[in-house]
Amino acid sequence: MVERIRPYWPLLLLLLTAVVSLAYFLRTELAFTGGVLGSPLDDAWIHFQFARNLSQGNGFSFNPGDPQPGSTAPLWTLFLAGVGLFTQEFMIPALLLSTVFFLLTIGLTYGFTFWLTQNKFAAFLAGLGVVLSGRLLWAGLAGMETTAFAAFSLAAVWLYTKRGLRPLPALLFALAGQIRPEGHLLFGLAVLDALVQWLRVNRQWSMVNFKRLIIQFGPPLLIYALVAAPYALFSLSVTGRPLPNTFYAKADASQFFSWRALRETMTLHWLDNPVSLILVLFGLLPAWRKSRLTVLWLLGLWLLTTVIVDQVWHHGRYTMPLIPFQMVVAGVGLHWLLRSLEVSDWTIQSPSSNLPSPISILILLIFTLAALWQLPKWADMLATNTKEVQDIDVALGQWLAENTPPDALIAADDIGAIGFLSGRRIVDMNGLISPEMWPAVQQPVGLPRDRALTRLLSQSQPDFMAAFPLWHWELTSNTAVSQPIHKVETATHTIIFQPEAYVYQTEWPYLTEAQPQERVAAVFGEAIELVGYDAGENESNLELTLYWRSLAPVAADYDVFIHVVDADGNILAQTDRQPLNSLATTSVWQPGDIVRDLYTISLPSDLPEDTAVRVGLYLRETGARLPVNGSDFVEILNYH
Repeated sequence: MVERIRPYWPLLLLLLTAVVSLAYFLRTELAFTGGVLGSPLDDAWIHFQFARNLSQGNGFSFNPGDPQPGSTAPLWTLFLAGVGLFTQEFMIPALLLSTVFFLLTIGLTYGFTFWLTQNKFAAFLAGLGVVLSGRLLWAGLAGMETTAFAAFSLAAVWLYTKRGLRPLPALLFALAGQIRPEGHLLFGLAVLDALVQWLRVNRQWSMVNFKRLIIQFGPPLLIYALVAAPYALFSLSVTGRPLPNTFYAKADASQFFSWRALRETMTLHWLDNPVSLILVLFGLLPAWRKSRLTVLWLLGLWLLTTVIVDQVWHHGRYTMPLIPFQMVVAGVGLHWLLRSLEVSDWTIQSPSSNLPSPISILILLIFTLAALWQLPKWADMLATNTKEVQDIDVALGQWLAENTPPDALIAADDIGAIGFLSGRRIVDMNGLISPEMWPAVQQPVGLPRDRALTRLLSQSQPDFMAAFPLWHWELTSNTAVSQPIHKVETATHTIIFQPEAYVYQTEWPYLTEAQPQERVAAVFGEAIELVGYDAGENESNLELTLYWRSLAPVAADYDVFIHVVDADGNILAQTDRQPLNSLATTSVWQPGDIVRDLYTISLPSDLPEDTAVRVGLYLRETGARLPVNGSDFVEILNYH
């Protein structure tokens, strides 16, 4: 029995160390959350919602009856949907799944490195790098698809390196692509690598070679297409685009390359284990000779991330699956370095013993210390991230479930726990499940985005909004649109956008029809119509609501002036501002839009009986007014 186990003791030791590390992380989390198990990302709850709907026969949807390719990881969602056939409690099964794939990734890292080097010490070192990677331990307890993608992509690359582009590796590539869309790039690199190799052998073009090309590449390409096509066609049918909504909602099209994203990505991978990244430098060339795809993928995803996003998300989780590849190349680099220095065999591993040499032990010690110093930080990070999601997202979802009507429509920043726990229909202000929000998401954060959001959200008229106030300051601080009714907060700020969020009661300014108390029908500059108004008196104020209709696009942002004048035209009271305090500026209006615009004008205590109210539009830069009915203002009421 001992003889059977002995060849596998390095791998068994790695797995045992991984279990201990996971237990340490989990204990740290539960101590901080008061024993409440959770995920450090709200995104896990998005998968739960899709999985619940799918398992209950509601199709691939976040809001039942509204099919959406809003899951970036459809295969992961299918895994969870299988769980949903037996239970609607997804948290523990999701955490178990991500943990199992973490352990599988360790085994694959060890095995692939050993296959490349035929050196147990190099393989053990690579596996240990994964075991002691704080970020991957964090991902292993996140209930997310990160570790699954790491395992599938590593298995695919290993099998491709052994067999070339054959049907089974193609199937693994395809499954990886259905766990993360980055997997499509991995398969593309594999096809490119295989094609270059084929062209080196078949340099002369002929019909025979063409048939060989079809025979070699046809089956794997067909298998990949058959696996990838359903979700891509589903996405095309819903949004007109082949990739999941998340890609278009988060990809930054305004920049070609982000040095910030590259710097942040490489800093994280350096901190994972500085020694491993140094060894990678020595391992790139020898790894290239044995597995070009490993090097192409390691460097390619690093660079692709900097093209797609302008900063890292969630501790760089999009490149976390590269950590095993980083460790594989580091193991190859260590093996090459010791061989190149012509260190005698006994210093690498004694041929007469399975025990490592003193120099190997020293290298192992330095490598281990380089990883261990980060572990407490990431254990604490898992704890604080999980607690923040519970304090903000979970708390909002539970409150909305208890305090809003079942048919309420909620506009939300974070949609996962809010949608799953509240059971309410959700409009996603970040576009992950609401592609109609993409035009707003593509605007700069701040007033431009809030203006676009206000118009787009008005089309569905959400009853409530769950939002981070500083992220949508113009929208959440405008009392004509948003009234805060509930607040949640958390003590730390490590994964949630802000340490506090609110539920707002909302009244949206863009309407499908206008029903003013008084009709006016005055057209300004042949582009903007004042349909009518509501008027009322509140203490010493004039409460005035104007109803505008856009007749034609306007490039400029016009200010509204409201003058209370006496019989001689002298201004007694006034207000000047853009519609909805700049939240619904005229340049945003589209033909047919109807805008409800609220004003409060303070009136003097000695207001004369013979007064009137004049309304007009003008350019702040020049003071030029838009003409209306042969004048530059319209008189809408006689006050007193």
